[in-house]
Amino acid sequence: MKLSTRGRYGLRAVHYLAENQDKGYISVSEISDKLNLPENYLEQLIRLLKNSNLVISARGAKGGYKLSRNLDDISVGEVLRVLEGEITSSECVSNGNCHAIKDCEAYLVFAKIDNAINKAVDSISIRDMINNNI
Repeated sequence: MKLSTRGRYGLRAVHYLAENQDKGYISVSEISDKLNLPENYLEQLIRLLKNSNLVISARGAKGGYKLSRNLDDISVGEVLRVLEGEITSSECVSNGNCHAIKDCEAYLVFAKIDNAINKAVDSISIRDMINNNI
């Protein structure tokens, strides 16, 4: 499994929001400037996070975005699933429609890999990420 820029940039943006939560709402342009990420692309990612209720927004001069929940209540896995979709190592495991499961020597290996990856990313909260408690 390889994360796309959506997952990498989006997780970095969430990390920035978490680190700076005491500032209140933070603009996309500030996140873009501080993390050296393309602002237009970052706006798309923040919109996905907003639509999934991971971030909330406010308009106006002091507007922007902030995380919607406690840092302990948001997992890295949740953020990545919003941005990347299902986290899986193989299509045959994710869709469950593989007609060769009974004859596939590797299916259980792929399933175990998926389980381990999902367990790992779900066990890391955004607070853990900020505190380097991984």
